Amino acid sequence: MSEWKTQPTVHTVKWSLSQDICSSFFTECWHIDSYHGSGTSGNVPLRLPQICPLQLQLGDLLFVSSEPSFQSYGMNLANVSLEGFIQCPQPSDVHLHQLLFDQGLSGMHQIVPKWLGVGTHYFAEVSIQGPLLCGFGLRLNVTVKPHACQKYSNSTFCSGHGKCLSHIWDEAYHCHCSHPYSGQYCQEIDKCSSKPCHNHGICISRKSQREDVEDSYECICLHSFTAHRRNCSEIFGQCQRHSCGNGSCSNVYPNTFRCRCDKTATGKK
Repeated sequence: MSEWKTQPTVHTVKWSLSQDICSSFFTECWHIDSYHGSGTSGNVPLRLPQICPLQLQLGDLLFVSSEPSFQSYGMNLANVSLEGFIQCPQPSDVHLHQLLFDQGLSGMHQIVPKWLGVGTHYFAEVSIQGPLLCGFGLRLNVTVKPHACQKYSNSTFCSGHGKCLSHIWDEAYHCHCSHPYSGQYCQEIDKCSSKPCHNHGICISRKSQREDVEDSYECICLHSFTAHRRNCSEIFGQCQRHSCGNGSCSNVYPNTFRCRCDKTATGKK
C-alpha cells in the first residue's frame, strides 16, 4: 500500500528496452503473487512486454527520457485505447491529437497534465522512420489516482485518526482508520469500544444524525442493575446492613445504591 503525499512527486521513466521491461507487472514490477482487484482500475494483468506501469497521485509530474539511439527514429508517444495498447498502433492509425509531444521524443520531455487526469492512460511508441518497438515493450500504462480523505479542502486528512492509503488495484486513496475510529473520514468513534457498561451490561452504539451532536451509547443492564447513569454501575434498592460484603455502601438515588469495594475485594457487592 502507498500513502498519499502532501506534495507532488516527480517521476522519470527511462524510455528504453534495456531496463524496466516486464511481461507480468504484478510479479515482476510490484512483487505481488496474485491480483485482487475488480478489474476497473486499469491494472488488470496484461501479460505482454511493457515498461513497468506507474501509479501516480493526481498532480504528480511525469517525465520521459529516451535513449540517444532512438532520436533518429522520429519517435513519439501516442495516447491509445486499451486495445491499441495491446495490439500496438501503426503510424497510419494515429492522429495528431493523440501525440504527446509536438516535436517528437528526443531527450527529456515532460508529459503535460492534460494527459494525466484521473484514471488509467495507455501510452504507446510510434515511429516515423525507424522500426516499431511497441511490441518489444515500449508502451506504458499510467494510473492517476485522486484521494477521498478530506471532507473539506482545509480539513485534516482522515480527521487525524487514520492514514490516507491505496492498494495497487484501488482507484483512489481512502482513509484507513485507527481503532476505535471509523467512517469515510475516520470522523466517527465507537462509543462502546471502551466497554463503558459495567457488570456484564450490553452496550449499544447510537449514531447521531447531526454533525454537531456526538454519537452516544446505551447500556442494557442485567437484572438488579440500573442504567440510570448509563453504565450499569448502580444496584436497585437502598443500602442495608450487609448490602456490600467487603466495602462501603452509598445510596445514589432514592432507589439505587453503589458498593465501593475494599482494596482486597472485588465483585458486585
